[in-house]
Amino acid sequence: MKEERNDYTEDNIVELVDDDGKTYRYEHLLTFSYKGKWYCALTQLAEAAEASEEDDAEEVAIYRIEGDEEDERLVQIEDDDELDEAFAEFCAQYEDFEDADEAAMLDGAEEDDL
Repeated sequence: MKEERNDYTEDNIVELVDDDGKTYRYEHLLTFSYKGKWYCALTQLAEAAEASEEDDAEEVAIYRIEGDEEDERLVQIEDDDELDEAFAEFCAQYEDFEDADEAAMLDGAEEDDL
């Protein structure tokens, strides 16, 4: 991996290779469990998303994780209902994660002010 950092840490970067061998770089947002399955939420890095600047909304890709720890792979979710449910769960968990992170920052700021 390159040493180029932008606003991301290299530990948080996932590279996916498609069937044609093209590599795409994503930022890992959250890995979460839902209904007994594991899912991974990623967003394409700004450098790759520049080609499609049509809308400013950050797109989130949700994949199901299959396999064991030594052979995990991300699988596209073909079932629209499963994808919708997994995305809704991601939104709920990510909001809780962001709220907790923001609350921790506020707690730290308040303690510094004392």
